[in-house]
Amino acid sequence: MNSKITKIEKQAKRDRYNIYLDGIYGFSVSKWVLASYNLSENQELSGKEIEEVKKSDIENKAYNRATLILSYRANTEQELKKKLRKNFDEAVVDRAIQKLKKQGFLNDNEFAERYVENSKKGKKMVKIELFKKGLNKELIERAINTRNDKQELKNAQKLTEKTLKKYINESEIVKRKKLYEALTRRGFSYDIYKEIIKDLYLGSG
Repeated sequence: MNSKITKIEKQAKRDRYNIYLDGIYGFSVSKWVLASYNLSENQELSGKEIEEVKKSDIENKAYNRATLILSYRANTEQELKKKLRKNFDEAVVDRAIQKLKKQGFLNDNEFAERYVENSKKGKKMVKIELFKKGLNKELIERAINTRNDKQELKNAQKLTEKTLKKYINESEIVKRKKLYEALTRRGFSYDIYKEIIKDLYLGSG
């Protein structure tokens, strides 16, 4: 049996509209859904059509929530899914994710490459952080390989300068120990540490 839209009422503080069916409140929709389905008073809807409108509104909510999250900072697909699952079921989340990927707003490859480029940490630490963000090992390796040895050494040099300032009056043994600890914590390899010691700051031996 069909139901008639007897009233469409804009909510006071939100860009949403209350839909009344046969004189009784039925559900609310966003302005976008209202326009998409061209809903109007005196229009009749079947039960199937009502469910379709409700489903579309939920998916629109999930999509809008996702774009809001992405407006604050970039997320990996897994990070975004985890956040959306707090409010939406898996099928709705998947549709929102696929829409974002199709539109180019969500791209794990680009995320990983930018993350590697912008991070001042060593490759080992960057790998760990990207893995925690839900990226697979193959994708991480491709992104890591975009950073050359020169950039890795440059990042280590900056950390070295900062670290040595703290221990300027300490012995060379203490400096080396503190430098090794600092570089290791930030994910730089032992080879990078040796390069720093040999060529840049403390001399060989």
